[in-house]
Amino acid sequence: HYFIQSNLSMAEKAPAGEEKKTSSVQIKVIHAKNLISLLQRGVKGETVTAYTRVEFGKVLGETNKAELGPDGMTKFNFNTSIEVNLDDPTSIDEISHRLVLFHVIEVLPKEKKAREEKTNPIGQGVLDLSPLLRGENSFSSTVIIHGGTTAENVAANTGQNILQAELLVEVSASNPLIPSDTYSASNHMTLRIDSLYSLPETWQISHNATHMFNACMTVPLSDGVDVCVSAGAGSIKAAPEKNMDTSSPQKTVPRRYASSNGLTGPVVNIPNSSVESYVYEEEDGDLKTKEHHGFRKECETEKSRVTWNSERNVFLLPSASDTLQERIAKCRAWPLEIYKSSLSSGAKKGKDDDSSTSCHGVAWINLAPLLYPGVTRVRGAALVHPYVESEVQERVFWQTKRAARAGTISGEDGGPPRVSSGGSRRGVSSAKKGAKDSKKATKEAADGGEGEMKNSDAQIYTEARSYVVVDIFLEKPLVAKRPPEELAAKVAEYIPKRSPFPKSQCGADEAVAEYHKQIGEVANLVLNEYRQKFGASDDTESSEVSDEKKRTLIYDLNSTGKYFAFKEQLKQSVVRVVREKFFKTSAIHKEEELHQFLSELYVFLIEQMHKGVSQVFSLQNNSAPLPSPLDEESLIHFAKEAELNQNYELAARYYQERLAMDQNNSSSWFDYGCFSLLVGNVSKAGECFRECLALDQKNVIGIIMYGVVCIIEERYDVAETFFEDATCVEPTNYLAWAVLGLFYDTRDNDIGAEMAFIEANKHFSGEGEKSIFLASASVLVNLHAYTLVESALSHELLSSPKSLSQEYYLLLSRLHLAKGELVEAESYVKQATVVDHTNPAAWALLGHILYLGGEFAGARDNYERTLSYESPPPDTHSIRLRLASIYLQLQQYEAAKNMFLMACRDSPSCITWLGVGISCYRLGELSEAEQALSEANILNNTDPEVWGYLSLVCLKTQRKLESEQSYKYALRVGLKDTDLLTEIKSVQAEVGFGDAAF
Repeated sequence: HYFIQSNLSMAEKAPAGEEKKTSSVQIKVIHAKNLISLLQRGVKGETVTAYTRVEFGKVLGETNKAELGPDGMTKFNFNTSIEVNLDDPTSIDEISHRLVLFHVIEVLPKEKKAREEKTNPIGQGVLDLSPLLRGENSFSSTVIIHGGTTAENVAANTGQNILQAELLVEVSASNPLIPSDTYSASNHMTLRIDSLYSLPETWQISHNATHMFNACMTVPLSDGVDVCVSAGAGSIKAAPEKNMDTSSPQKTVPRRYASSNGLTGPVVNIPNSSVESYVYEEEDGDLKTKEHHGFRKECETEKSRVTWNSERNVFLLPSASDTLQERIAKCRAWPLEIYKSSLSSGAKKGKDDDSSTSCHGVAWINLAPLLYPGVTRVRGAALVHPYVESEVQERVFWQTKRAARAGTISGEDGGPPRVSSGGSRRGVSSAKKGAKDSKKATKEAADGGEGEMKNSDAQIYTEARSYVVVDIFLEKPLVAKRPPEELAAKVAEYIPKRSPFPKSQCGADEAVAEYHKQIGEVANLVLNEYRQKFGASDDTESSEVSDEKKRTLIYDLNSTGKYFAFKEQLKQSVVRVVREKFFKTSAIHKEEELHQFLSELYVFLIEQMHKGVSQVFSLQNNSAPLPSPLDEESLIHFAKEAELNQNYELAARYYQERLAMDQNNSSSWFDYGCFSLLVGNVSKAGECFRECLALDQKNVIGIIMYGVVCIIEERYDVAETFFEDATCVEPTNYLAWAVLGLFYDTRDNDIGAEMAFIEANKHFSGEGEKSIFLASASVLVNLHAYTLVESALSHELLSSPKSLSQEYYLLLSRLHLAKGELVEAESYVKQATVVDHTNPAAWALLGHILYLGGEFAGARDNYERTLSYESPPPDTHSIRLRLASIYLQLQQYEAAKNMFLMACRDSPSCITWLGVGISCYRLGELSEAEQALSEANILNNTDPEVWGYLSLVCLKTQRKLESEQSYKYALRVGLKDTDLLTEIKSVQAEVGFGDAAF
């Protein structure tokens, strides 16, 4: 078999000059109770004598012979001990899985002529020492002794209570087996192997008399020490009875100890542990889809199977947990070997003959789910394939030696434990067979084992479609999971508190208010013209003088063209009144209707003009203006969000609005320049970086980025000037030196590049073993300087080709993603997950790649996995947005709403509130939808989708005017979503209103 032999000679020997660390585990048998119940006969008037033999892989000792008292109490007060080598992981593993076995033996009356007294075994019990590996230094236990009596069997089948024979045992350790700090980082693995189903037709129950069936897997105990975990001896069982009532005690299938050598009867069963039923869809194996359900149901209910139903515990030291993670990341499917061996081979075969083993197969168990955050269990059915040694060696990289058959049932369970023992009364020598088998295995492994096996007899597994059901679980997950965050049930809980805005005017009222405003502005302009020409007004002047001034003013306004300018200023507001107040959006063809309309309009405009003029000359409202909902930080956030959605036109608008706020902010120019590089507008990027440097000539990153623009434009001399200037402005900036070195390298200036890299390393203080190339690429990729990123990654590949880090693959993937090369990007990010599966940034990037490639199911799985990590990546906003949009596409509206709400809580924007609004609308929560859409409208009142969904909400709530206004604004700002337009039209037709044009 392909198992690593633990280097026991090294593990058991302490380094020279150091004392071996050991702990003595004391086992004390205090007394026994109710042993009389183990006897199959009546004992009235008899004196019954018994003793107990204690074993732990070998005999530890025997108690004194004691009479069974009339009160049922038998005192032993027997002590024995086990010496545990704390430096040997295999010794610790013995404590985790091997059982202390207690044989209760009756001493029969000695016959007159007999030389020795006769004995009769009457019961067995077992004790699990694993509490010593769970932080306890001592414990006491009541060991149930099973005798297989008629009364005990009847009680087991009926559930009745009887007086149970038992031993009181106390256990203590001289030194803690596992220190508290080590225990907190350790783990417990349990391997459960149930049954092998869909057996080859040639396998019959009669084979149990000549063969046993084995299953085993390699598990690390520490860094460099592995153990072969065996399922124990399996046997062929017939199909269960139909219509079995599993609720009755006798029908429950108990689970057995894998380390069960020497155990008989009910003592082999693990207390309170039974074989569980499985839901196929929840498994992780090969046969979990619906197409396999019928096949599995038939095999598991109507056909024979090889049954183990065993459980084996493995204690994982901290280094073993790390090794387990590393191995699963690199080899996600682990081999479980299955084979048949002859029970009579020992007497008939030579000691080096291995022909007793046949039907050697392997099932590949996918352990990758154990790397998911919070997952502790992998279970399912795995198909069995013929065992081909070269294939196993190729797939399982750490198995560098081929172990022999000793790592099987006899090798693990028959050999002596890796502990020494001593009894208080007398010791019994142990058998040597296990040690001899182990030596044989070591010799075969050292010789390289057999050649490539044809293994033709194992082809029967493939023909029969045999599969094995395996259940592996850990006490603690390998990757911790972040606790789920509580989500609010209503939209209102996530709407931020703020001072209420005054009720906004809309529709006709807004149009009239705008007309008043324009009238007021024109009135002020006319007043200024009057004062410039005639000075301050005089209340004592005659009416003739006033009329003359009026005529003169009108003449001047007409002759200078100002009259027409004022009229043009009023024109837009008048047009708006016509559309909003009079609902006239199309031409009037009948003359009578036209005259009537113009008359009504004239009267209305004159009336409103007087109101507007009166407002100009009234006391002005001195209340402070409301602050804008958009500030510089919000604008840059919205711009990045638009970039994520590849809405570059909207992103550019946000960058420009940010510049309009403060054109003297160098950071605003710099960010706009980086964005221009992203969209390929190199000339605009150069203009922005120039503006940035004109405002701040010491901006090193701005200097570098202008040099990048010069490289793209092939102005290399200018680029060199700027790169050198960056190193002068900040001589200790590693990025400036690294970029200069990369530039020199592209110009074949090897000496200059070498110097620059030396300076960069001199001033670099990165984390861990991160190089200047990776650090520089990490910065430059966010600035969209992809030319230099590619050069930096090339240097990283040349400098460490055999030890490429995960960050290298992530950056290379991002580089290909920026180029639109999704296949290459996916390939490199998957390599990154192999290097370190615990980094959520890798899974997030894989999700982005799949999302952009239209593989939404895969993107969703990776996004969900990313968010379940205890420490998610910094940019969770983009993950939540895309995951929520996927939920919307899949019509999982509740999940979409919750995800959008989480995004709103951390980074509210028009897009996040729009998502909440759409989700609520689809869920029929119209009030919450309107609140969310109103929030979105405040943050961006030119988003056509927001207006479109507001129109739908108003239509559903029977608000005619608002639905019409929202629909008109949606069209005005360019709603082009054909599905949304069709839906709006459909609802309009349903309710009979909503489009003012008809």
